[in-house]
Amino acid sequence: MIYMDNAATSWPKPRGVRVAINEALDNAGNPGRGTHSYAVWSSMKLTEVREKLAGIFNISDPQRIAFAMNATHALNIAVNLCYGQIVTTAMEHNSVLRPANMRGYCYINEADSKGRLDPDRIKRSISELTGAVIMTHASNVTGEVYDIADIGEYCRRKKVLFIVDCAQSAGVVPIDVDKMCIDILCFTGHKGLFGIQGTGGIYISEHVRIRPFMSGGTGSYSAVLRQPSVMPDCFEAGTVNTHGIAALGAGIDYIKGIGINKIQSIHNDLQRYFYGKAASVNGITVYGTEPDSGTCNTGVISLNVKGHEPGNVSTELGRAGICVRGGLHCAPLAHRALGTDALGGTVRFSMNHLNTRDEIDAVICELKKIASGGTA
Repeated sequence: MIYMDNAATSWPKPRGVRVAINEALDNAGNPGRGTHSYAVWSSMKLTEVREKLAGIFNISDPQRIAFAMNATHALNIAVNLCYGQIVTTAMEHNSVLRPANMRGYCYINEADSKGRLDPDRIKRSISELTGAVIMTHASNVTGEVYDIADIGEYCRRKKVLFIVDCAQSAGVVPIDVDKMCIDILCFTGHKGLFGIQGTGGIYISEHVRIRPFMSGGTGSYSAVLRQPSVMPDCFEAGTVNTHGIAALGAGIDYIKGIGINKIQSIHNDLQRYFYGKAASVNGITVYGTEPDSGTCNTGVISLNVKGHEPGNVSTELGRAGICVRGGLHCAPLAHRALGTDALGGTVRFSMNHLNTRDEIDAVICELKKIASGGTA
């Protein structure tokens, strides 16, 4: 099998992740809900993983990180903290677009036909009515990594919240909340961080005014009939996924052992190789910015085969043992910008550092069969 669906969820998981889950099954109690050894083990594990997350994102206070079910959960929390107009972009996932539009006061910056965003245009869309800018660090359709530091610095000067969706970039691209002026960072655990599904989190800077997203038991301030207004308790109502968080910690250890800069370099190399090979095939259209030495990508290629719907191509490749995703990828406005909405989206190949050029060559061979009228 050739697995190229890492933008949906990473595979294979490191052995350490499996070991961490089994360790948690043997030792985990309910964190913060007791003083016996199992409860204490869980509380210490949460602290340990918060510290690991703080380390890879350059967060000075690990207690400013609250665990969530996934990036979507975290982004809904973030939107709930917004006041005034929300400025966002057409390259967002529905996990941003839907909650932002539910607020009813949202300005969306368009992208060009290659999925590129103009930082100056985003800045010009910020007005005295703007309360927050929410944008993705990297597109889940084209893989392009955007210059969020430039926009973050402008938001900081304008005293506008800067909220970043790092679902595609966490663990793949270096992230520094200070240098990038990020006020709220939302991430998932099951993609580039190599944890399991059902994990994620949100970092909220100390200058952001917080309020609960939901209420329930926290194991703290139990005599008070309102949700605690301190981090991370404010956003951790109910029992957290201790087993998944333990796995997330092991995933972070794995990527730190390789080095995020090295992972980023491998992704860029594979994407450039794939782009060049695919673009040379008659009948295949590749979308996004043509890579060069100055571009940064998370290892994503979106393409279409003339005369074939993306879903059908995905199915054909699946029969050949190649795992990809066809469709809109929960990013409808991105496809509108690329001109692929009427085509049913694209076929997305999302690689990680374990993929190889030989695998890409094998995929290109199967794509040529489809493009020439045969089957994979």
